[in-house]
Amino acid sequence: MKRKAFGAIDLLIGLVLISVVFIIGMQNFKPIPSTETTDLQTVKEQVNEQVKEIEQLRQNAKNYEQEMLDNNNF
Repeated sequence: MKRKAFGAIDLLIGLVLISVVFIIGMQNFKPIPSTETTDLQTVKEQVNEQVKEIEQLRQNAKNYEQEMLDNNNF
């Protein structure tokens, strides 16, 4: 024979366990650091340098391809 209070005790234990898991999980959600810690100008400069480098490599590839086409025509 089951006791009527046993269901309520199970419910309370379940709520306590869910609360503990929630509290532990909330520690993982830390605030994002402000932009003051990262120098945005430096990041922009690095991106611009990489874009320039990629553009130069593309231009070099186009020049090389054009030279190969010119050499094959003669």
